Amino acid sequence: MNLFWNLAGYEVKKVMYRKRTMVVLCLVVFLSVISVLGTLLVKALYYDESGNEILVSGYEDEMIDRRYGEELSGRKVDADLIMEAVEAYRQVPIGEDVYYSSTHEYQSFARKYSPIYHIVRRTLGIDVKEFQNFTREQAEQFDEVRRSKREYVIENSNISENMRKYWWKCLEKSPATLTYEYLGGHYRFIAIMHSNAIMMAAAFAVLFSGIFSEEYTSGADNLILSSKHGKGLVIGAKLFAVFGISAALVILLSAICYAESIIIWGARGADASIVFLGSIFPYPLTVGQSALLYFLCIFAACMFFSAMTGMLSAFFKTPFNTVVIMAVILIVPMLVSVPGDAPIWMLNLENLLPANMMGFWGAMHDFQYEIFGLVIPPYVFLPVFSAAGCCVCAYLSYRIFKKHQIG
Repeated sequence: MNLFWNLAGYEVKKVMYRKRTMVVLCLVVFLSVISVLGTLLVKALYYDESGNEILVSGYEDEMIDRRYGEELSGRKVDADLIMEAVEAYRQVPIGEDVYYSSTHEYQSFARKYSPIYHIVRRTLGIDVKEFQNFTREQAEQFDEVRRSKREYVIENSNISENMRKYWWKCLEKSPATLTYEYLGGHYRFIAIMHSNAIMMAAAFAVLFSGIFSEEYTSGADNLILSSKHGKGLVIGAKLFAVFGISAALVILLSAICYAESIIIWGARGADASIVFLGSIFPYPLTVGQSALLYFLCIFAACMFFSAMTGMLSAFFKTPFNTVVIMAVILIVPMLVSVPGDAPIWMLNLENLLPANMMGFWGAMHDFQYEIFGLVIPPYVFLPVFSAAGCCVCAYLSYRIFKKHQIG
């Protein structure tokens, strides 16, 4: 066992001490930090009562939303709160010359209630002018309409009966009346982690593209073949380096992103309903639970991507081929998508591509996976699928490299 750890340590050092590795890691860490702080660097433009332009720093702008959000936190999204928002929005002039959110009236009266407007807008499909004409009767019926729309979707979707039952269970566990919470750092973490995950996957394609193939080009494969443990421990050590470095980097960058988000935007909102994250399937989860499950999906997807990189490295004689193929696997799913009205199996299959697993919409996909009558939500299925994929790729890496040596 000591021999294995010595070999594993050697393989880790061999990857980490390369100049390209240090360059890639420094770039990835830098971009990860900047991705969080970048929103604070852009100035916001508003107008005062006299129509004069006012420039506000990104940080000040974000802190305004934080202050307003914390003031509203803990309040039920009921008729009283909705009508407060309506009365505030009625003071905002809607014109074509200036976007309404830049006006003094919006900043002074309506901005505080923008989260309430957006949850009503997403639910009912209305615009600002229609919201300004919202009545008390409509506000009192909001919860009923929100539920009826979900019931209509459940009853009229082309899904199996098992999945329909699962949807009904999720609906029954969802709160009848929403309680607003400022999502703070949790929302920012979720919003930023997709781009960070893509960036990490790209880094893994570079770092591990030569984990096996460089032994071919250097001729070291003959030495490995002639060594006592060349067919077992050495290959295992290489795979350990792939998974170990990947896991460490994902955890490190995710922790940096989360820490920055919480420090700047606060930790409130962990207990809020997932509904406040947008028009996604209403799983009976809180924002905090969703963020954790999303991280697990990202972690699993990155590990799967690294495993595929290692497998291709064992197959090709040069790292270049591996980098090109992994770049295609990573980028193409972001450019081409299956139509929303396609069969569920196609949408779920598309969701298994690493780049899609790394998106929050992938972890919280509207459609679940059904196997032998068992309905499995994507935030459970994707990590399991990735783990299985890692095992298959690791086995194939072992077999391919070993066979290549023999040949």
